[in-house]
Amino acid sequence: MASQVGSLYKPDDLRRADAFQIFYLAINAGVIASPLIVGTLGETMGWHWGFGAAGVGMLIGLAIYLWGQKYLPREHFGVAKTTAEPKEPMSRKDWLATAALILLIPVLAVAIVPNNQIFNAYLVWADKDFALYWGGEKLPTTWLITLDAVVSVSFLAIVAGFYRWWKTRWTEPDELTKIIIGSVFSIGGMVCLYMAAATTPPGEKIGLAWPVMFHIVNSIGLAHMLPVSLALFARLAPKQINATVIGLYYLSFFAGNSLVGWVGGWFETMPVTQFWLIHMALATGAGVVFMLFKLLLAPRLMGKAEPEDAALA
Repeated sequence: MASQVGSLYKPDDLRRADAFQIFYLAINAGVIASPLIVGTLGETMGWHWGFGAAGVGMLIGLAIYLWGQKYLPREHFGVAKTTAEPKEPMSRKDWLATAALILLIPVLAVAIVPNNQIFNAYLVWADKDFALYWGGEKLPTTWLITLDAVVSVSFLAIVAGFYRWWKTRWTEPDELTKIIIGSVFSIGGMVCLYMAAATTPPGEKIGLAWPVMFHIVNSIGLAHMLPVSLALFARLAPKQINATVIGLYYLSFFAGNSLVGWVGGWFETMPVTQFWLIHMALATGAGVVFMLFKLLLAPRLMGKAEPEDAALA
Protein backbone atom coordinates (compact mmCIF):
# COMPACT_ATOMS: atom_id res chain seq x y z
CA MET A 1 0.00 0.00 0.00
CA ALA A 2 2.88 2.38 0.75
CA SER A 3 4.23 1.73 -2.74
CA GLN A 4 0.81 2.55 -4.21
CA VAL A 5 0.56 5.81 -2.28
CA GLY A 6 4.00 6.87 -3.46
CA SER A 7 3.32 6.06 -7.12
CA LEU A 8 0.31 8.38 -7.25
CA TYR A 9 2.67 11.35 -7.60
CA LYS A 10 5.26 12.43 -10.11
CA PRO A 11 8.92 12.09 -9.00
CA ASP A 12 9.33 15.77 -8.02
CA ASP A 13 5.85 16.23 -6.51
CA LEU A 14 6.36 17.18 -2.84
CA ARG A 15 2.71 16.40 -2.11
CA ARG A 16 3.89 12.81 -1.71
CA ALA A 17 5.12 13.73 1.79
CA ASP A 18 1.68 15.17 2.61
CA ALA A 19 0.09 11.92 1.43
CA PHE A 20 2.28 9.82 3.72
CA GLN A 21 1.52 12.16 6.63
CA ILE A 22 -2.17 11.48 6.05
CA PHE A 23 -1.30 7.78 5.75
CA TYR A 24 0.47 7.84 9.14
CA LEU A 25 -2.26 10.02 10.64
CA ALA A 26 -4.80 7.31 9.83
CA ILE A 27 -2.56 4.63 11.32
CA ASN A 28 -2.09 6.61 14.54
CA ALA A 29 -5.82 7.33 14.71
CA GLY A 30 -6.26 3.57 14.70
CA VAL A 31 -3.80 3.33 17.60
CA ILE A 32 -6.19 5.53 19.60
CA ALA A 33 -9.43 3.90 18.50
CA SER A 34 -8.61 0.18 18.51
CA PRO A 35 -7.78 -0.17 22.24
CA LEU A 36 -11.00 1.65 23.12
CA ILE A 37 -13.13 -0.68 20.96
CA VAL A 38 -11.26 -3.97 20.68
CA GLY A 39 -9.70 -3.81 24.15
CA THR A 40 -12.92 -2.84 25.90
CA LEU A 41 -14.94 -5.58 24.20
CA GLY A 42 -12.23 -8.14 24.89
CA GLU A 43 -12.02 -7.28 28.59
CA THR A 44 -15.72 -6.71 29.34
CA MET A 45 -17.59 -9.08 27.01
CA GLY A 46 -15.07 -11.76 26.10
CA TRP A 47 -11.90 -12.43 24.15
CA HIS A 48 -13.75 -13.55 21.01
CA TRP A 49 -15.73 -10.29 20.91
CA GLY A 50 -12.50 -8.33 20.69
CA PHE A 51 -11.17 -10.47 17.86
CA GLY A 52 -14.55 -10.29 16.11
CA ALA A 53 -14.52 -6.50 16.28
CA ALA A 54 -11.01 -6.46 14.78
CA GLY A 55 -12.27 -8.63 11.91
CA VAL A 56 -15.18 -6.27 11.29
CA GLY A 57 -12.73 -3.36 11.22
CA MET A 58 -10.59 -5.13 8.62
CA LEU A 59 -13.63 -5.80 6.45
CA ILE A 60 -14.58 -2.11 6.60
CA GLY A 61 -11.03 -1.15 5.62
CA LEU A 62 -11.06 -3.63 2.73
CA ALA A 63 -14.40 -2.26 1.49
CA ILE A 64 -13.04 1.30 1.52
CA TYR A 65 -9.91 0.14 -0.32
CA LEU A 66 -11.93 -1.60 -3.04
CA TRP A 67 -14.24 1.39 -3.38
CA GLY A 68 -11.19 3.61 -3.85
CA GLN A 69 -9.84 1.61 -6.81
CA LYS A 70 -11.21 4.23 -9.18
CA TYR A 71 -8.67 6.71 -7.80
CA LEU A 72 -5.67 4.43 -8.42
CA PRO A 73 -3.91 3.42 -11.67
CA ARG A 74 -5.29 0.16 -13.07
CA GLU A 75 -1.91 -1.59 -12.94
CA HIS A 76 -2.02 -1.38 -9.12
CA PHE A 77 -4.68 -4.08 -9.20
CA GLY A 78 -3.03 -6.49 -11.60
CA VAL A 79 -5.04 -5.44 -14.64
CA ALA A 80 -3.21 -6.82 -17.66
CA LYS A 81 -2.16 -4.39 -20.35
CA THR A 82 -3.25 -5.07 -23.92
CA THR A 83 0.32 -4.84 -25.20
CA ALA A 84 3.39 -6.11 -23.44
CA GLU A 85 5.99 -3.43 -22.78
CA PRO A 86 9.71 -4.21 -22.59
CA LYS A 87 11.09 -3.96 -19.07
CA GLU A 88 13.32 -0.93 -18.74
CA PRO A 89 16.78 -1.87 -17.43
CA MET A 90 18.17 -0.38 -14.24
CA SER A 91 20.38 2.61 -14.97
CA ARG A 92 23.51 3.66 -13.09
CA LYS A 93 21.46 6.29 -11.30
CA ASP A 94 18.88 3.65 -10.31
CA TRP A 95 21.57 1.43 -8.80
CA LEU A 96 23.10 4.40 -6.96
CA ALA A 97 19.71 5.37 -5.56
CA THR A 98 19.05 1.79 -4.41
CA ALA A 99 22.44 1.54 -2.69
CA ALA A 100 21.98 4.95 -1.02
CA LEU A 101 18.53 4.03 0.31
CA ILE A 102 19.79 0.71 1.68
CA LEU A 103 22.60 2.58 3.47
CA LEU A 104 19.98 4.91 4.97
CA ILE A 105 18.13 2.02 6.63
CA PRO A 106 20.51 1.70 9.65
CA VAL A 107 20.56 5.51 9.98
CA LEU A 108 16.76 5.56 10.16
CA ALA A 109 16.91 2.73 12.70
CA VAL A 110 19.13 4.88 14.94
CA ALA A 111 16.91 7.92 14.35
CA ILE A 112 13.74 6.20 15.63
CA VAL A 113 15.31 4.89 18.85
CA PRO A 114 14.60 8.12 20.83
CA ASN A 115 10.92 8.03 19.80
CA ASN A 116 10.36 4.30 20.28
CA GLN A 117 11.98 4.32 23.71
CA ILE A 118 8.60 5.78 24.74
CA PHE A 119 7.25 2.23 24.78
CA ASN A 120 10.12 0.78 26.80
CA ALA A 121 12.37 2.41 29.42
CA TYR A 122 10.39 5.65 29.36
CA LEU A 123 7.36 3.87 30.84
CA VAL A 124 9.49 2.19 33.51
CA TRP A 125 10.90 5.59 34.47
CA ALA A 126 7.47 7.24 34.41
CA ASP A 127 5.90 4.55 36.61
CA LYS A 128 8.67 4.99 39.13
CA ASP A 129 9.35 8.74 39.17
CA PHE A 130 6.49 10.71 37.54
CA ALA A 131 3.83 12.46 39.62
CA LEU A 132 0.95 10.71 37.87
CA TYR A 133 -1.78 11.90 40.21
CA TRP A 134 -5.15 13.53 39.62
CA GLY A 135 -7.34 14.43 42.58
CA GLY A 136 -5.31 12.18 44.86
CA GLU A 137 -5.67 9.16 42.53
CA LYS A 138 -2.72 7.66 40.69
CA LEU A 139 -3.32 7.57 36.95
CA PRO A 140 -2.36 4.48 34.91
CA THR A 141 1.13 4.87 33.47
CA THR A 142 -0.08 3.53 30.14
CA TRP A 143 -2.20 6.67 29.73
CA LEU A 144 1.05 8.33 28.66
CA ILE A 145 0.87 6.19 25.51
CA THR A 146 -2.66 7.43 24.88
CA LEU A 147 -1.41 10.98 25.40
CA ASP A 148 1.43 10.38 22.94
CA ALA A 149 -0.92 8.91 20.33
CA VAL A 150 -3.32 11.87 20.60
CA VAL A 151 -0.47 14.39 20.36
CA SER A 152 1.12 12.49 17.44
CA VAL A 153 -2.12 12.44 15.46
CA SER A 154 -2.65 16.14 16.15
CA PHE A 155 0.80 17.16 14.96
CA LEU A 156 0.74 14.91 11.91
CA ALA A 157 -2.28 16.93 10.82
CA ILE A 158 -0.82 20.26 11.96
CA VAL A 159 2.53 19.71 10.21
CA ALA A 160 0.85 18.61 6.97
CA GLY A 161 -1.40 21.68 7.11
CA PHE A 162 1.54 23.93 7.93
CA TYR A 163 3.49 22.93 4.82
CA ARG A 164 0.41 23.31 2.64
CA TRP A 165 0.18 26.88 3.93
CA TRP A 166 3.96 27.42 3.66
CA LYS A 167 4.16 26.47 -0.01
CA THR A 168 1.54 29.12 -0.90
CA ARG A 169 4.08 31.78 0.15
CA TRP A 170 7.54 30.24 -0.01
CA THR A 171 9.36 27.23 -1.49
CA GLU A 172 8.47 24.02 0.31
CA PRO A 173 11.47 22.12 1.76
CA ASP A 174 12.29 18.79 0.14
CA GLU A 175 12.02 15.48 1.99
CA LEU A 176 15.60 15.42 3.27
CA THR A 177 15.34 18.97 4.63
CA LYS A 178 12.17 18.00 6.49
CA ILE A 179 13.90 14.91 7.91
CA ILE A 180 16.78 17.08 9.13
CA ILE A 181 14.26 19.44 10.76
CA GLY A 182 12.68 16.39 12.37
CA SER A 183 16.06 15.34 13.76
CA VAL A 184 16.42 18.76 15.42
CA PHE A 185 13.02 18.33 17.09
CA SER A 186 13.96 14.78 18.13
CA ILE A 187 17.04 16.20 19.85
CA GLY A 188 14.79 18.78 21.51
CA GLY A 189 12.55 16.01 22.83
CA MET A 190 15.53 14.32 24.47
CA VAL A 191 16.55 17.68 25.96
CA CYS A 192 13.11 17.82 27.62
CA LEU A 193 13.61 14.40 29.23
CA TYR A 194 17.14 15.32 30.30
CA MET A 195 15.82 18.50 31.91
CA ALA A 196 13.03 16.58 33.64
CA ALA A 197 15.62 14.35 35.30
CA ALA A 198 18.22 17.06 35.93
CA THR A 199 15.92 19.69 37.48
CA THR A 200 14.05 17.41 39.90
CA PRO A 201 15.58 17.15 43.39
CA PRO A 202 16.45 13.63 44.57
CA GLY A 203 13.54 11.86 46.21
CA GLU A 204 10.86 14.06 44.60
CA LYS A 205 8.42 13.08 41.88
CA ILE A 206 8.81 14.60 38.43
CA GLY A 207 6.02 16.97 37.46
CA LEU A 208 4.31 16.51 34.11
CA ALA A 209 5.36 19.81 32.54
CA TRP A 210 8.62 18.50 31.01
CA PRO A 211 7.13 15.12 29.95
CA VAL A 212 4.19 16.83 28.23
CA MET A 213 6.61 19.20 26.49
CA PHE A 214 8.59 16.15 25.40
CA HIS A 215 5.54 14.53 23.81
CA ILE A 216 4.75 17.75 21.92
CA VAL A 217 8.30 18.41 20.66
CA ASN A 218 8.94 14.75 19.85
CA SER A 219 5.66 14.44 17.96
CA ILE A 220 6.63 17.39 15.74
CA GLY A 221 9.90 15.58 15.02
CA LEU A 222 8.06 12.32 14.30
CA ALA A 223 5.74 14.07 11.82
CA HIS A 224 8.83 15.30 9.95
CA MET A 225 10.61 11.95 9.91
CA LEU A 226 8.57 8.77 9.55
CA PRO A 227 6.04 9.73 6.86
CA VAL A 228 8.56 11.94 5.07
CA SER A 229 11.28 9.26 5.04
CA LEU A 230 8.77 6.83 3.55
CA ALA A 231 7.96 9.46 0.91
CA LEU A 232 11.69 9.80 0.20
CA PHE A 233 12.03 6.05 -0.36
CA ALA A 234 8.96 6.02 -2.61
CA ARG A 235 10.39 8.90 -4.63
CA LEU A 236 13.94 7.60 -5.09
CA ALA A 237 13.33 3.86 -5.37
CA PRO A 238 13.60 2.75 -9.03
CA LYS A 239 10.20 1.91 -10.48
CA GLN A 240 11.43 -1.56 -11.48
CA ILE A 241 11.88 -2.53 -7.80
CA ASN A 242 9.89 0.20 -6.06
CA ALA A 243 7.77 -2.09 -3.86
CA THR A 244 10.81 -4.18 -2.91
CA VAL A 245 12.83 -1.14 -1.80
CA ILE A 246 9.89 0.18 0.21
CA GLY A 247 9.62 -3.24 1.83
CA LEU A 248 13.30 -2.95 2.79
CA TYR A 249 12.47 0.44 4.36
CA TYR A 250 10.51 -1.35 7.08
CA LEU A 251 13.67 -3.19 8.14
CA SER A 252 14.59 0.09 9.86
CA PHE A 253 11.75 -0.52 12.32
CA PHE A 254 12.97 -4.04 13.06
CA ALA A 255 16.51 -2.80 13.64
CA GLY A 256 15.35 0.30 15.52
CA ASN A 257 13.15 -1.62 17.94
CA SER A 258 15.94 -4.13 18.54
CA LEU A 259 18.17 -1.18 19.46
CA VAL A 260 15.44 0.20 21.72
CA GLY A 261 15.47 -3.02 23.74
CA TRP A 262 19.26 -3.21 23.87
CA VAL A 263 19.78 0.43 24.84
CA GLY A 264 16.81 0.31 27.21
CA GLY A 265 18.63 -2.35 29.20
CA TRP A 266 21.12 0.35 30.26
CA PHE A 267 18.42 2.26 32.14
CA GLU A 268 18.97 0.37 35.39
CA THR A 269 22.76 0.70 35.25
CA MET A 270 23.34 4.43 34.72
CA PRO A 271 22.03 7.83 35.86
CA VAL A 272 18.80 8.85 34.15
CA THR A 273 20.39 12.06 32.84
CA GLN A 274 23.15 10.05 31.14
CA PHE A 275 20.59 7.66 29.69
CA TRP A 276 18.74 10.46 27.89
CA LEU A 277 21.99 12.11 26.84
CA ILE A 278 22.81 8.90 24.97
CA HIS A 279 19.49 9.17 23.15
CA MET A 280 20.24 12.80 22.39
CA ALA A 281 23.54 11.69 20.87
CA LEU A 282 21.76 9.06 18.74
CA ALA A 283 19.35 11.67 17.38
CA THR A 284 22.24 14.05 16.71
CA GLY A 285 24.32 11.41 14.93
CA ALA A 286 21.41 10.42 12.69
CA GLY A 287 20.74 14.08 11.91
CA VAL A 288 24.37 14.64 10.89
CA VAL A 289 24.25 11.66 8.51
CA PHE A 290 21.00 12.93 6.98
CA MET A 291 22.69 16.29 6.43
CA LEU A 292 25.70 14.66 4.76
CA PHE A 293 23.36 12.59 2.59
CA LYS A 294 21.64 15.78 1.47
CA LEU A 295 24.91 17.57 0.72
CA LEU A 296 26.79 14.73 -0.97
CA LEU A 297 24.30 12.36 -2.58
CA ALA A 298 20.97 14.15 -2.90
CA PRO A 299 22.13 16.45 -5.75
CA ARG A 300 22.97 13.38 -7.88
CA LEU A 301 19.84 11.43 -6.96
CA MET A 302 17.27 14.21 -7.08
CA GLY A 303 18.75 16.32 -9.86
CA LYS A 304 18.39 15.99 -13.58
CA ALA A 305 19.18 12.73 -15.31
CA GLU A 306 22.80 12.02 -16.10
CA PRO A 307 23.77 11.57 -19.79
CA GLU A 308 23.87 7.79 -19.45
CA ASP A 309 20.45 7.74 -17.79
CA ALA A 310 18.95 9.99 -20.46
CA ALA A 311 20.28 7.71 -23.19
CA LEU A 312 18.84 4.62 -21.49
CA ALA A 313 15.49 6.34 -21.04
